[in-house]
Amino acid sequence: MANDDYQMNRRLGVAAVLVATTGMGLSGLLTRGATRVDFFGAELVGGESVGAFMTVGRMVMGLALFVALLLATGKGGLFRRTRLTPAIALGGLLSGVSFAFYMVAALLTTLANAVFLIYTGPLFCTLLARVFRKEPISRFQGMCLGAVFVGMLLTSGLVSFDEAGLTVGSLLGAASEGYPLQGLGNAMGLLSGVLYGVSLFCNGYRKDCDSTVRGVWNFLFASAGSLAVAVAMTGAWPLGEVALAPVNWAFAVALWVICGPVGMGCLLVAGRNLPAVEYATISYWECVVSLAASALVFAEPLSAATLVGGALIIAGGALPALSVLRAPAAQPDAAVAPASTPAPAEAELDLDFDPRGA
Repeated sequence: MANDDYQMNRRLGVAAVLVATTGMGLSGLLTRGATRVDFFGAELVGGESVGAFMTVGRMVMGLALFVALLLATGKGGLFRRTRLTPAIALGGLLSGVSFAFYMVAALLTTLANAVFLIYTGPLFCTLLARVFRKEPISRFQGMCLGAVFVGMLLTSGLVSFDEAGLTVGSLLGAASEGYPLQGLGNAMGLLSGVLYGVSLFCNGYRKDCDSTVRGVWNFLFASAGSLAVAVAMTGAWPLGEVALAPVNWAFAVALWVICGPVGMGCLLVAGRNLPAVEYATISYWECVVSLAASALVFAEPLSAATLVGGALIIAGGALPALSVLRAPAAQPDAAVAPASTPAPAEAELDLDFDPRGA
């Protein structure tokens, strides 16, 4: 292949992934601007389903980008010859449903909780791969997965701690000042993580599929999945009775462009110029950006349990990738945990895009 002699430009790759993940990390902030009557208020334009509708715009933008890439690279014939299988369809469909739930969660709970909970997806993917594909898990990888699991319990509110000690509560019963439906938001955030994990698991099949061709199918089914969530939540066409103000539309367009063509384009550049493990580690910058927006812009309450849980999730996801960077060059596969972080799972499939950005 012509790309065999391509020399990676790591500086360009790092810059691209930072731009992309910064944009993805701002998705919750932009979604709130697109869906709230007052940017700093809690009243939504319509109901929570408008968050799912915002996801549809992102997916359609991603679809347009990959269709353009398909045509520009002359792969139309390859697209027609590629057999569509349930794994390809489900991978895209579930990523769209997952991200729709994530965007709704970002409206009901803190941005920190929403992003940390969707990042539990690789945990569920790895467990599914262990059960159904018998993929091995080393002791170190098991410890990292355990850290992600404990982080999920703390971030979701199922387990909390204070001066009195540990408390086990109900996920749906959690609430805080300014977020009366935080429990429901946490539940939807956790559900988004589960579905994201199943989506990654489905993407573990059909590794022969060209990444651009698969990108078109992924975003096509992701668009349908997110639209289905929006319709199901309203019982009708998502914006049938919702009147977005000009400022809402401005934020919506910014969301779709920044997290669509700009973000996805930068991810393509990053995937071409960075090894998967470096891409995976740097991608956790998205959590930092979302946490900063949560604390600095909206002054959202961040409990000690949330901060500890988020740190465990980031550490549990990023440490396997860092261990690969430190491993001897002759043994690169020994420390790789299948789907232990979002980017390695995609890189193993020769995918150049992140389904969360779809």
